[in-house]
Amino acid sequence: MKLGCADKLCWTWVALIGALAGGCVSQGPASLPVCPGKANVGQALATLAAQAEKATSFRVSSGQCLLTYHSPEDGKQRRNNLFMKLWFNPPREIYVQVTVAADPKAIIVGSNSERFWLSLRPKEMSSYYEGRWSQVRGFDGLMISPVIMLEAFGIVATEPDVSGGPAWSLKNKGPYDILTRRDEAGRPTQRVYVYACDYRVRKIEYFNERGDVVAATEMADYKEVAEGFLVPTQIRATLTGPDGLQDSMEIELKSMGARQLSQAQRDFMFVPRGRERAENVYGYEDGRWIPEP
Repeated sequence: MKLGCADKLCWTWVALIGALAGGCVSQGPASLPVCPGKANVGQALATLAAQAEKATSFRVSSGQCLLTYHSPEDGKQRRNNLFMKLWFNPPREIYVQVTVAADPKAIIVGSNSERFWLSLRPKEMSSYYEGRWSQVRGFDGLMISPVIMLEAFGIVATEPDVSGGPAWSLKNKGPYDILTRRDEAGRPTQRVYVYACDYRVRKIEYFNERGDVVAATEMADYKEVAEGFLVPTQIRATLTGPDGLQDSMEIELKSMGARQLSQAQRDFMFVPRGRERAENVYGYEDGRWIPEP
């Protein structure tokens, strides 16, 4: 089934919020030294939580994105090489600015603690999309959850297990500690591959209710942007749409560094805007983008 922009191409762009993908991740288990992993799941989660506590605001002043997707018009595969800038303020604020042709703000992707949005300014695609994180259920259709924003930077949400709630398990395999998170029914929802030698996240897989991997991110080439806070500069994301077709994004993040934002800057970047100048406006409801009058 061929999907329209509001279902296929546009969830791919919204996935930039949480699957900020980078260059090729080529290191496999055979090419990595093997180190002892953590003794138990508690130690593994505690280490990841300590890393997350060191997250700080940063800016990427130069980034390159290779987007490979299937056109919603004819189903054919397309490739676009785009330039971008990014601002991140943990835990939930992201602003991505993408250049298309001569317009440095042709595409704007943003999020805050409550909402995420996408503004497309090219005339042939003039559209605005906005949704609430509270409306997101799983990964089907949107291919994203609120936590993916953090996890794209190697920061995994590791809240402790609660009785009857989501549970984590740990397995050591080759150079990796593999953490699997399951829902109340025991179904896997997420699998995290952590390289045991430096304890940085190298890959995350996301599952739907049927147990299929519907999204994955791979991280490499971590750089320190602040004391104790390292960010991957190369990440690759693959997304499988409801039609079974797979799209990908590869972005190399360059010229990055810690950057504290003023309240005025936060009010500009992390507040939804762009609705008033768009020809088409969509809201996110029940797993779908719905046209607004």
